Amino acid sequence: MTVLLVEDDPIVRSTLADFLEAAGCTLLEAENALAALGILTDAAQRVAVMVTDINLGPGDDGLTLAAEARHRLPGLAIFYVTGSPERLIKRPPPATERVFLKPFNPDDLVAAVLAAIDRRRERRRPAPEMTNS
Repeated sequence: MTVLLVEDDPIVRSTLADFLEAAGCTLLEAENALAALGILTDAAQRVAVMVTDINLGPGDDGLTLAAEARHRLPGLAIFYVTGSPERLIKRPPPATERVFLKPFNPDDLVAAVLAAIDRRRERRRPAPEMTNS
């Protein structure tokens, strides 16, 4: 399953990408919300998890991107990374979405992403057939 990483800072994006790829994630990267929406609208990409910074520079922020992503892909797991927690006061994300405050341990983010991928795989797995003995 594919992870979309949306981060405007190329150094942070590269670092997080290295951790996610080392954990075996198939990864797509975007530097802003517009590029991320282009990826999300491409059905061939099959994005299961999105990790987004909240402050993405010019254009839509990560919270606006997440709202649109939720609309387009119900069931998409969303994680936020931010150094600006004050932006969450007036627009907190749903309780089902997790926020990582910078600086954070990238291993914690990777563990959360892998757990979300596992949960999604479990939901997609067909139920075992019942047999009468």
